[in-house]
Amino acid sequence: MRKKIIKKKYNDITAIVLTYNEEKHIGRCIVSLKNYVKKIIIIDSFSSDNTTEIARKYKVKFYKRKFINQSNQINWGLKNIRFKTKWLLRIDADEYLTYDLKKKLSKCLKSANKQINGISFERKIKFLNKLLNYGATSPHKTLRVWRNGKGYCDKSLVDEQIITSGKSIHINGYLIDHNLKSLSWWINKHKKYAIREANDYILKTKKPSLNLYNLKIKSFAQKNLKYKIYYKLPIILRPLIFFFYSYIIKLGFLTGWQGFIFYFFQTFWFRFMVDLNIIRIFFKKK
Repeated sequence: MRKKIIKKKYNDITAIVLTYNEEKHIGRCIVSLKNYVKKIIIIDSFSSDNTTEIARKYKVKFYKRKFINQSNQINWGLKNIRFKTKWLLRIDADEYLTYDLKKKLSKCLKSANKQINGISFERKIKFLNKLLNYGATSPHKTLRVWRNGKGYCDKSLVDEQIITSGKSIHINGYLIDHNLKSLSWWINKHKKYAIREANDYILKTKKPSLNLYNLKIKSFAQKNLKYKIYYKLPIILRPLIFFFYSYIIKLGFLTGWQGFIFYFFQTFWFRFMVDLNIIRIFFKKK
């Protein structure tokens, strides 16, 4: 008797994953997407570990391209790769979709009308094996799903965002960001990010009128709260204000000792390093 073949019903989504030496994460990320999205696209920056070998065990489409920055990689993919699904999903290798989010996203995609071009949800960070449920950056609203042909990545050097035309809707579900690499690796990564963030900030400000205490921001950046509020605060003092806001006002202190370490480095130390780099670049250009 011939067995009845049951065709799996995937969501009409292509997932885009950027990788560089992600052997600790890529398998977990792909498994969270497997049997859920129609296609998985990996844009790898010539990893020297086992990222490629692990990823190729699954049915994914693999591209290799020299890394410039995240937004550049994503926009290169949008321009050069032919996507056949209605929707695209951007997800980092150290992130994964929760079951609850996948369930809600599937329902949302079925009911979304043609005016809806973007879907956002919450990202929660798991730091030193502790899920951070409070604070300014976890949970954090992020737009990660957009209609094919209706979105692109902004040109920020760090903290890049997907920009869509038309309407967007929000889902009360969570994507988990859980990096398994060491704390020293995480700190060194943020040292590099601090330089990129400072350069990004300089590029988005009017250089001739640059003032260390009252910086005028170009209109295109004013939709971003970071530029609308944070960067209008006094330089050097603002990291301390941000730490107080995140750890006290936004209840970050409820996240235990792991939360204290995360918010100290993320909202104070990192932001302080950004300001030092802004000052260095400012006086160098002088």
